[in-house]
Amino acid sequence: MRHFRRHMLLAGLGLLALAVGHARADLLADFDTGADLQRWSAQGRITVQRTEGPPGPQEAGPNGPAGSAARIDTAGNSGLFIKAGQLPPDPSDFDSLRFWVHRDPEAAPSTIEVRFYEADGTAWFWRKVVLDQPGWTEVMVPFKWTRWSSTRIPRWEKVDRLGIYFRDAADILVDSFSLADDPPPNGPDDKPVLTATDVAAVAFGAAAADPDRVRIVTADGITVLTDASACDADTLRAHLAKVAAAVKADLPFADPPANPLVLVVFAAEDRYRQFPVALGERLGAGAAPTKAAGYTVQGIATSFWDPRQGTLRPVFTHEFVHALLSATLHLDNTSEWLQEGLAAHYQLRFHPQANIRAVVTESLDAAAADTLAKVCSGSRIPLDRYWVAATVCRMLLEDPALAAKLPTVVAAVQKTGSTAIEPLLPALGLSQDELDAKWRAFCRQHYGS
Repeated sequence: MRHFRRHMLLAGLGLLALAVGHARADLLADFDTGADLQRWSAQGRITVQRTEGPPGPQEAGPNGPAGSAARIDTAGNSGLFIKAGQLPPDPSDFDSLRFWVHRDPEAAPSTIEVRFYEADGTAWFWRKVVLDQPGWTEVMVPFKWTRWSSTRIPRWEKVDRLGIYFRDAADILVDSFSLADDPPPNGPDDKPVLTATDVAAVAFGAAAADPDRVRIVTADGITVLTDASACDADTLRAHLAKVAAAVKADLPFADPPANPLVLVVFAAEDRYRQFPVALGERLGAGAAPTKAAGYTVQGIATSFWDPRQGTLRPVFTHEFVHALLSATLHLDNTSEWLQEGLAAHYQLRFHPQANIRAVVTESLDAAAADTLAKVCSGSRIPLDRYWVAATVCRMLLEDPALAAKLPTVVAAVQKTGSTAIEPLLPALGLSQDELDAKWRAFCRQHYGS
Protein backbone atom coordinates (compact mmCIF):
# COMPACT_ATOMS: atom_id res chain seq x y z
CA MET A 1 0.00 0.00 0.00
CA ARG A 2 1.06 3.58 -0.55
CA HIS A 3 0.49 4.49 3.09
CA PHE A 4 2.16 7.90 2.88
CA ARG A 5 -0.45 9.02 0.32
CA ARG A 6 -3.25 7.68 2.43
CA HIS A 7 -1.98 9.39 5.57
CA MET A 8 -1.86 12.71 3.73
CA LEU A 9 -5.41 12.17 2.53
CA LEU A 10 -6.69 11.34 5.98
CA ALA A 11 -5.05 14.37 7.48
CA GLY A 12 -6.37 16.63 4.72
CA LEU A 13 -9.96 15.41 4.89
CA GLY A 14 -10.19 14.71 8.57
CA LEU A 15 -11.07 11.05 7.95
CA LEU A 16 -10.59 8.41 10.61
CA ALA A 17 -8.48 5.30 9.94
CA LEU A 18 -9.78 2.18 11.65
CA ALA A 19 -8.59 -1.41 11.74
CA VAL A 20 -11.26 -4.08 11.39
CA GLY A 21 -9.82 -7.49 12.21
CA HIS A 22 -6.78 -7.95 10.03
CA ALA A 23 -8.18 -5.71 7.27
CA ARG A 24 -7.49 -2.03 6.98
CA ALA A 25 -10.60 0.13 6.67
CA ASP A 26 -10.64 3.90 6.20
CA LEU A 27 -13.85 5.67 7.14
CA LEU A 28 -14.78 7.69 4.10
CA ALA A 29 -17.96 9.38 5.21
CA ASP A 30 -20.60 9.35 7.93
CA PHE A 31 -23.28 11.87 8.85
CA ASP A 32 -22.47 12.89 12.40
CA THR A 33 -22.45 16.60 11.54
CA GLY A 34 -24.18 18.85 9.06
CA ALA A 35 -20.81 19.43 7.40
CA ASP A 36 -20.64 15.71 6.61
CA LEU A 37 -23.88 15.94 4.68
CA GLN A 38 -22.60 18.95 2.74
CA ARG A 39 -19.96 16.73 1.16
CA TRP A 40 -22.75 15.03 -0.79
CA SER A 41 -25.07 16.25 -3.53
CA ALA A 42 -28.47 14.88 -4.49
CA GLN A 43 -29.95 14.72 -7.98
CA GLY A 44 -33.46 13.86 -9.08
CA ARG A 45 -36.60 13.22 -7.03
CA ILE A 46 -34.88 12.68 -3.71
CA THR A 47 -34.67 14.25 -0.25
CA VAL A 48 -31.76 13.65 2.12
CA GLN A 49 -31.60 14.70 5.76
CA ARG A 50 -29.63 13.83 8.88
CA THR A 51 -31.48 11.86 11.49
CA GLU A 52 -30.72 9.78 14.58
CA GLY A 53 -30.36 6.20 13.45
CA PRO A 54 -31.29 3.07 15.40
CA PRO A 55 -28.41 1.29 17.18
CA GLY A 56 -26.21 -0.77 14.94
CA PRO A 57 -25.68 -4.53 15.45
CA GLN A 58 -23.09 -5.41 18.09
CA GLU A 59 -21.09 -7.49 15.61
CA ALA A 60 -20.66 -4.49 13.31
CA GLY A 61 -17.52 -3.35 15.12
CA PRO A 62 -16.05 0.17 15.15
CA ASN A 63 -16.96 0.82 11.50
CA GLY A 64 -20.62 0.00 12.05
CA PRO A 65 -23.48 2.52 12.07
CA ALA A 66 -23.67 4.76 15.11
CA GLY A 67 -25.27 8.08 15.96
CA SER A 68 -26.60 10.09 13.06
CA ALA A 69 -27.35 8.66 9.64
CA ALA A 70 -28.71 10.03 6.38
CA ARG A 71 -32.34 9.33 5.64
CA ILE A 72 -33.03 9.02 1.92
CA ASP A 73 -36.56 9.27 0.60
CA THR A 74 -36.85 8.95 -3.18
CA ALA A 75 -39.38 8.12 -5.85
CA GLY A 76 -36.60 6.55 -7.92
CA ASN A 77 -34.50 7.58 -10.91
CA SER A 78 -32.35 9.70 -8.63
CA GLY A 79 -29.00 9.65 -6.89
CA LEU A 80 -26.80 10.70 -4.00
CA PHE A 81 -23.22 11.53 -4.93
CA ILE A 82 -20.16 12.33 -2.89
CA LYS A 83 -18.55 15.42 -4.34
CA ALA A 84 -15.33 15.42 -6.34
CA GLY A 85 -12.17 15.48 -4.26
CA GLN A 86 -13.57 13.43 -1.38
CA LEU A 87 -12.16 10.09 -2.58
CA PRO A 88 -8.50 9.11 -2.42
CA PRO A 89 -6.46 10.07 -5.51
CA ASP A 90 -6.46 6.42 -6.56
CA PRO A 91 -9.31 4.37 -5.02
CA SER A 92 -7.73 1.20 -6.39
CA ASP A 93 -5.33 1.35 -3.45
CA PHE A 94 -8.30 -0.33 -1.75
CA ASP A 95 -10.28 -3.49 -2.48
CA SER A 96 -13.88 -2.59 -1.69
CA LEU A 97 -16.43 -0.05 -0.55
CA ARG A 98 -18.55 -0.88 2.50
CA PHE A 99 -21.51 0.96 3.95
CA TRP A 100 -24.57 0.28 6.05
CA VAL A 101 -28.22 0.47 5.02
CA HIS A 102 -31.24 0.36 7.32
CA ARG A 103 -34.61 -0.67 5.92
CA ASP A 104 -37.95 -0.99 7.73
CA PRO A 105 -39.40 -4.51 7.68
CA GLU A 106 -42.62 -3.25 6.05
CA ALA A 107 -40.84 -1.37 3.26
CA ALA A 108 -40.86 -2.74 -0.27
CA PRO A 109 -37.50 -3.98 -1.63
CA SER A 110 -35.60 -1.52 -3.78
CA THR A 111 -32.65 -1.70 -6.16
CA ILE A 112 -29.67 0.61 -6.22
CA GLU A 113 -26.55 0.90 -8.33
CA VAL A 114 -23.30 1.74 -6.56
CA ARG A 115 -21.26 3.72 -9.07
CA PHE A 116 -17.65 4.94 -9.21
CA TYR A 117 -17.34 7.77 -11.75
CA GLU A 118 -14.39 9.12 -13.68
CA ALA A 119 -13.94 12.87 -13.45
CA ASP A 120 -15.85 13.67 -16.65
CA GLY A 121 -18.83 11.58 -15.52
CA THR A 122 -19.12 9.66 -18.81
CA ALA A 123 -17.55 6.38 -17.67
CA TRP A 124 -18.00 4.46 -14.42
CA PHE A 125 -17.74 1.14 -12.63
CA TRP A 126 -20.94 -0.10 -11.03
CA ARG A 127 -22.64 -2.93 -9.22
CA LYS A 128 -26.33 -3.60 -8.67
CA VAL A 129 -27.49 -4.16 -5.10
CA VAL A 130 -30.98 -5.30 -4.09
CA LEU A 131 -32.06 -3.93 -0.70
CA ASP A 132 -34.51 -6.46 0.73
CA GLN A 133 -33.28 -7.18 4.27
CA PRO A 134 -34.88 -5.53 7.32
CA GLY A 135 -32.87 -3.57 9.86
CA TRP A 136 -29.21 -2.72 9.41
CA THR A 137 -27.36 -4.53 6.60
CA GLU A 138 -23.77 -4.03 5.51
CA VAL A 139 -23.34 -3.59 1.76
CA MET A 140 -19.94 -4.62 0.41
CA VAL A 141 -18.92 -3.75 -3.15
CA PRO A 142 -15.70 -5.52 -4.23
CA PHE A 143 -13.99 -3.32 -6.79
CA LYS A 144 -12.79 -6.15 -9.03
CA TRP A 145 -16.33 -7.55 -9.30
CA THR A 146 -17.90 -4.40 -10.72
CA ARG A 147 -19.25 -3.89 -14.21
CA TRP A 148 -18.36 -1.26 -16.80
CA SER A 149 -20.55 1.55 -18.06
CA SER A 150 -21.78 1.17 -21.63
CA THR A 151 -19.59 4.00 -22.91
CA ARG A 152 -15.82 3.65 -22.77
CA ILE A 153 -14.22 1.33 -20.22
CA PRO A 154 -13.43 3.24 -17.00
CA ARG A 155 -10.09 3.19 -15.19
CA TRP A 156 -9.76 3.19 -11.43
CA GLU A 157 -6.94 5.74 -11.38
CA LYS A 158 -9.32 8.23 -13.01
CA VAL A 159 -12.21 7.66 -10.57
CA ASP A 160 -12.95 10.67 -8.36
CA ARG A 161 -16.61 10.34 -7.32
CA LEU A 162 -18.92 7.84 -5.68
CA GLY A 163 -22.64 7.68 -6.38
CA ILE A 164 -25.67 5.72 -5.21
CA TYR A 165 -28.29 5.60 -7.97
CA PHE A 166 -31.83 4.58 -7.02
CA ARG A 167 -33.69 2.73 -9.74
CA ASP A 168 -37.00 2.79 -7.87
CA ALA A 169 -38.68 4.20 -4.78
CA ALA A 170 -36.90 3.82 -1.44
CA ASP A 171 -37.05 5.11 2.11
CA ILE A 172 -33.84 4.03 3.88
CA LEU A 173 -31.04 5.13 6.17
CA VAL A 174 -27.38 4.99 5.09
CA ASP A 175 -24.28 5.40 7.24
CA SER A 176 -20.58 4.66 7.67
CA PHE A 177 -19.12 4.57 4.17
CA SER A 178 -15.62 3.10 4.34
CA LEU A 179 -12.89 1.85 2.00
CA ALA A 180 -11.35 -1.50 2.88
CA ASP A 181 -8.03 -3.06 1.99
CA ASP A 182 -8.21 -6.75 2.79
CA PRO A 183 -5.11 -8.80 3.56
CA PRO A 184 -2.67 -9.20 1.99
CA PRO A 185 -2.46 -5.43 1.45
CA ASN A 186 -2.26 -4.16 -2.11
CA GLY A 187 1.17 -3.43 -3.51
CA PRO A 188 1.94 -0.35 -5.63
CA ASP A 189 1.19 -2.26 -8.86
CA ASP A 190 -1.92 -4.09 -7.66
CA LYS A 191 -5.21 -3.07 -9.23
CA PRO A 192 -8.74 -4.37 -8.60
CA VAL A 193 -8.97 -6.24 -11.91
CA LEU A 194 -9.92 -9.82 -12.59
CA THR A 195 -6.79 -11.96 -12.69
CA ALA A 196 -6.34 -15.19 -14.63
CA THR A 197 -6.90 -17.06 -11.37
CA ASP A 198 -10.19 -15.23 -10.80
CA VAL A 199 -11.35 -16.04 -14.33
CA ALA A 200 -10.28 -19.69 -14.03
CA ALA A 201 -12.30 -20.08 -10.83
CA VAL A 202 -15.44 -18.75 -12.53
CA ALA A 203 -14.85 -20.77 -15.69
CA PHE A 204 -13.90 -24.11 -14.20
CA GLY A 205 -14.88 -24.03 -10.55
CA ALA A 206 -12.90 -26.28 -8.20
CA ALA A 207 -11.13 -27.91 -11.17
CA ALA A 208 -9.20 -24.67 -11.72
CA ALA A 209 -6.90 -25.61 -8.82
CA ASP A 210 -5.92 -28.91 -10.47
CA PRO A 211 -3.10 -28.37 -13.04
CA ASP A 212 -3.82 -31.79 -14.53
CA ARG A 213 -7.32 -30.64 -15.47
CA VAL A 214 -6.89 -26.93 -16.20
CA ARG A 215 -3.77 -25.43 -17.73
CA ILE A 216 -2.91 -21.80 -17.13
CA VAL A 217 -0.19 -20.64 -19.52
CA THR A 218 1.01 -17.06 -19.07
CA ALA A 219 3.79 -15.09 -20.76
CA ASP A 220 4.21 -11.58 -22.17
CA GLY A 221 1.05 -10.48 -20.36
CA ILE A 222 -1.12 -13.01 -22.21
CA THR A 223 -2.84 -15.96 -20.54
CA VAL A 224 -4.50 -19.00 -22.09
CA LEU A 225 -6.80 -20.97 -19.80
CA THR A 226 -8.08 -24.33 -21.00
CA ASP A 227 -9.41 -27.67 -19.84
CA ALA A 228 -9.26 -29.05 -23.40
CA SER A 229 -6.50 -31.67 -23.26
CA ALA A 230 -5.89 -31.57 -27.02
CA CYS A 231 -5.37 -27.81 -27.07
CA ASP A 232 -1.67 -26.81 -27.25
CA ALA A 233 -1.90 -23.85 -24.88
CA ASP A 234 1.76 -22.86 -25.35
CA THR A 235 1.41 -22.69 -29.14
CA LEU A 236 -1.83 -20.76 -28.86
CA ARG A 237 -0.35 -18.25 -26.43
CA ALA A 238 2.65 -17.69 -28.70
CA HIS A 239 0.29 -17.13 -31.62
CA LEU A 240 -1.70 -14.58 -29.65
CA ALA A 241 1.52 -12.75 -28.82
CA LYS A 242 2.13 -12.34 -32.57
CA VAL A 243 -1.40 -11.03 -33.00
CA ALA A 244 -0.86 -8.54 -30.16
CA ALA A 245 2.38 -7.36 -31.75
CA ALA A 246 0.62 -6.80 -35.08
CA VAL A 247 -2.14 -4.79 -33.43
CA LYS A 248 0.40 -2.72 -31.51
CA ALA A 249 2.32 -1.99 -34.73
CA ASP A 250 -0.89 -0.77 -36.39
CA LEU A 251 -2.13 1.16 -33.34
CA PRO A 252 1.05 2.53 -31.74
CA PHE A 253 -0.96 5.16 -29.87
CA ALA A 254 -2.87 2.50 -27.87
CA ASP A 255 -2.19 2.34 -24.13
CA PRO A 256 -0.45 -0.60 -22.47
CA PRO A 257 -3.09 -3.17 -21.45
CA ALA A 258 -5.08 -1.94 -18.46
CA ASN A 259 -6.40 -5.44 -17.71
CA PRO A 260 -4.88 -8.92 -17.98
CA LEU A 261 -5.33 -10.42 -21.45
CA VAL A 262 -7.08 -13.76 -21.01
CA LEU A 263 -8.46 -16.27 -23.52
CA VAL A 264 -10.48 -19.17 -22.13
CA VAL A 265 -10.89 -22.29 -24.29
CA PHE A 266 -13.51 -24.67 -22.90
CA ALA A 267 -13.43 -28.38 -23.63
CA ALA A 268 -17.23 -28.56 -23.35
CA GLU A 269 -19.32 -26.28 -25.54
CA ASP A 270 -22.18 -26.18 -23.06
CA ARG A 271 -19.89 -24.95 -20.28
CA TYR A 272 -18.59 -22.24 -22.60
CA ARG A 273 -22.10 -21.07 -23.35
CA GLN A 274 -22.91 -20.83 -19.63
CA PHE A 275 -19.81 -18.78 -18.79
CA PRO A 276 -21.56 -15.37 -19.18
CA VAL A 277 -24.21 -16.59 -16.74
CA ALA A 278 -21.59 -17.67 -14.17
CA LEU A 279 -19.64 -14.43 -14.57
CA GLY A 280 -22.83 -12.40 -14.30
CA GLU A 281 -23.63 -14.02 -10.96
CA ARG A 282 -20.24 -12.91 -9.60
CA LEU A 283 -20.81 -9.41 -10.94
CA GLY A 284 -24.29 -9.19 -9.44
CA ALA A 285 -25.84 -9.20 -12.90
CA GLY A 286 -28.24 -11.30 -14.91
CA ALA A 287 -26.93 -12.76 -18.16
CA ALA A 288 -28.05 -15.22 -20.80
CA PRO A 289 -26.01 -18.07 -22.33
CA THR A 290 -24.16 -17.04 -25.46
CA LYS A 291 -25.17 -18.43 -28.84
CA ALA A 292 -22.03 -17.31 -30.71
CA ALA A 293 -18.96 -19.41 -31.53
CA GLY A 294 -16.87 -16.95 -29.56
CA TYR A 295 -17.76 -14.34 -26.96
CA THR A 296 -15.88 -11.60 -25.16
CA VAL A 297 -17.43 -10.27 -21.97
CA GLN A 298 -15.93 -7.82 -19.47
CA GLY A 299 -12.72 -8.00 -21.51
CA ILE A 300 -12.44 -11.80 -21.19
CA ALA A 301 -12.20 -13.69 -24.50
CA THR A 302 -13.87 -17.11 -24.59
CA SER A 303 -14.61 -19.93 -27.02
CA PHE A 304 -14.65 -23.74 -27.07
CA TRP A 305 -12.56 -26.57 -28.47
CA ASP A 306 -13.37 -27.87 -31.95
CA PRO A 307 -11.16 -30.82 -33.00
CA ARG A 308 -11.79 -30.04 -36.66
CA GLN A 309 -10.17 -26.59 -36.33
CA GLY A 310 -7.58 -27.33 -33.66
CA THR A 311 -5.38 -25.09 -31.57
CA LEU A 312 -5.27 -22.15 -33.98
CA ARG A 313 -8.99 -21.87 -34.52
CA PRO A 314 -9.71 -18.48 -36.17
CA VAL A 315 -12.35 -17.51 -33.63
CA PHE A 316 -9.69 -17.63 -30.89
CA THR A 317 -7.83 -14.84 -32.68
CA HIS A 318 -11.03 -12.88 -33.24
CA GLU A 319 -12.07 -12.91 -29.60
CA PHE A 320 -8.56 -12.20 -28.37
CA VAL A 321 -8.49 -9.03 -30.47
CA HIS A 322 -11.74 -7.94 -28.80
CA ALA A 323 -10.12 -8.42 -25.38
CA LEU A 324 -6.96 -6.62 -26.50
CA LEU A 325 -8.90 -3.60 -27.81
CA SER A 326 -10.86 -3.44 -24.56
CA ALA A 327 -7.64 -3.38 -22.56
CA THR A 328 -5.70 -0.93 -24.73
CA LEU A 329 -8.29 1.37 -26.33
CA HIS A 330 -10.73 1.20 -23.37
CA LEU A 331 -13.59 0.39 -25.75
CA ASP A 332 -15.90 -2.44 -24.77
CA ASN A 333 -17.06 -5.00 -27.31
CA THR A 334 -20.66 -4.10 -28.16
CA SER A 335 -20.54 -5.75 -31.61
CA GLU A 336 -20.43 -2.41 -33.44
CA TRP A 337 -18.33 -1.83 -36.57
CA LEU A 338 -15.02 -0.75 -35.02
CA GLN A 339 -14.56 -3.65 -32.60
CA GLU A 340 -15.98 -6.25 -35.01
CA GLY A 341 -14.19 -4.77 -37.98
CA LEU A 342 -10.76 -4.82 -36.34
CA ALA A 343 -11.34 -8.32 -34.92
CA ALA A 344 -12.44 -9.61 -38.34
CA HIS A 345 -9.52 -7.87 -40.06
CA TYR A 346 -6.90 -9.53 -37.87
CA GLN A 347 -8.71 -12.85 -38.06
CA LEU A 348 -8.43 -12.69 -41.86
CA ARG A 349 -4.84 -11.51 -41.65
CA PHE A 350 -3.73 -14.48 -39.55
CA HIS A 351 -6.23 -16.98 -40.96
CA PRO A 352 -6.73 -16.09 -44.64
CA GLN A 353 -10.13 -17.00 -46.03
CA ALA A 354 -9.91 -18.51 -49.51
CA ASN A 355 -13.05 -16.89 -50.88
CA ILE A 356 -12.74 -13.46 -49.27
CA ARG A 357 -12.13 -11.71 -52.60
CA ALA A 358 -15.33 -13.12 -54.05
CA VAL A 359 -17.28 -12.33 -50.89
CA VAL A 360 -16.21 -8.67 -50.92
CA THR A 361 -16.55 -8.01 -54.66
CA GLU A 362 -19.91 -9.74 -55.02
CA SER A 363 -21.29 -8.16 -51.86
CA LEU A 364 -19.99 -4.74 -52.88
CA ASP A 365 -21.76 -4.94 -56.22
CA ALA A 366 -25.02 -5.73 -54.43
CA ALA A 367 -24.54 -3.21 -51.61
CA ALA A 368 -27.02 -0.35 -51.39
CA ALA A 369 -25.79 3.23 -51.47
CA ASP A 370 -26.28 3.63 -47.71
CA THR A 371 -24.63 0.32 -46.71
CA LEU A 372 -21.55 1.92 -45.18
CA ALA A 373 -23.54 4.54 -43.28
CA LYS A 374 -25.85 1.88 -41.81
CA VAL A 375 -23.07 -0.49 -40.80
CA CYS A 376 -21.07 2.34 -39.21
CA SER A 377 -24.03 3.79 -37.32
CA GLY A 378 -22.56 2.69 -33.97
CA SER A 379 -25.19 -0.01 -33.45
CA ARG A 380 -24.70 -3.76 -33.31
CA ILE A 381 -23.98 -5.21 -36.76
CA PRO A 382 -25.13 -8.60 -38.12
CA LEU A 383 -22.70 -11.31 -39.23
CA ASP A 384 -23.45 -10.75 -42.90
CA ARG A 385 -22.07 -7.21 -42.58
CA TYR A 386 -18.74 -8.12 -40.98
CA TRP A 387 -17.11 -7.88 -44.40
CA VAL A 388 -18.07 -4.19 -44.50
CA ALA A 389 -16.60 -3.49 -41.07
CA ALA A 390 -13.45 -5.50 -41.80
CA THR A 391 -12.73 -3.68 -45.07
CA VAL A 392 -13.42 -0.25 -43.58
CA CYS A 393 -11.03 -0.97 -40.71
CA ARG A 394 -8.39 -2.30 -43.07
CA MET A 395 -8.68 0.92 -45.08
CA LEU A 396 -8.31 3.02 -41.92
CA LEU A 397 -5.16 1.10 -41.02
CA GLU A 398 -3.52 0.96 -44.46
CA ASP A 399 -4.43 4.29 -46.06
CA PRO A 400 -1.62 6.61 -44.85
CA ALA A 401 -3.80 9.70 -44.65
CA LEU A 402 -6.54 7.94 -42.71
CA ALA A 403 -4.11 6.04 -40.49
CA ALA A 404 -2.60 9.36 -39.37
CA LYS A 405 -6.06 10.43 -38.20
CA LEU A 406 -6.86 7.24 -36.28
CA PRO A 407 -5.61 8.54 -32.90
CA THR A 408 -8.01 11.50 -33.17
CA VAL A 409 -10.87 9.23 -34.25
CA VAL A 410 -10.30 6.81 -31.37
CA ALA A 411 -10.02 9.67 -28.87
CA ALA A 412 -13.38 10.99 -30.08
CA VAL A 413 -14.93 7.54 -29.66
CA GLN A 414 -13.46 7.25 -26.16
CA LYS A 415 -14.92 10.63 -25.21
CA THR A 416 -18.47 9.86 -26.36
CA GLY A 417 -18.54 6.08 -26.09
CA SER A 418 -20.08 5.86 -29.56
CA THR A 419 -18.63 4.75 -32.91
CA ALA A 420 -21.40 6.42 -34.92
CA ILE A 421 -19.57 7.51 -38.07
CA GLU A 422 -21.31 10.84 -38.73
CA PRO A 423 -19.77 12.69 -35.73
CA LEU A 424 -16.37 11.20 -36.67
CA LEU A 425 -16.36 12.51 -40.24
CA PRO A 426 -14.72 15.87 -39.30
CA ALA A 427 -11.86 13.96 -37.64
CA LEU A 428 -11.46 11.93 -40.83
CA GLY A 429 -11.65 15.05 -42.97
CA LEU A 430 -14.26 13.48 -45.24
CA SER A 431 -17.93 13.78 -45.97
CA GLN A 432 -20.11 10.66 -45.86
CA ASP A 433 -20.14 10.49 -49.67
CA GLU A 434 -16.36 10.93 -49.85
CA LEU A 435 -15.80 8.19 -47.26
CA ASP A 436 -18.15 5.87 -49.12
CA ALA A 437 -16.44 6.49 -52.46
CA LYS A 438 -13.02 6.00 -50.90
CA TRP A 439 -14.10 2.72 -49.28
CA ARG A 440 -15.59 1.32 -52.48
CA ALA A 441 -12.45 2.21 -54.42
CA PHE A 442 -10.30 0.56 -51.73
CA CYS A 443 -12.34 -2.64 -51.92
CA ARG A 444 -12.10 -2.79 -55.72
CA GLN A 445 -8.36 -2.20 -55.60
CA HIS A 446 -7.55 -4.77 -52.90
CA TYR A 447 -10.19 -7.43 -53.51
CA GLY A 448 -10.81 -7.18 -57.27
CA SER A 449 -9.62 -9.93 -59.59
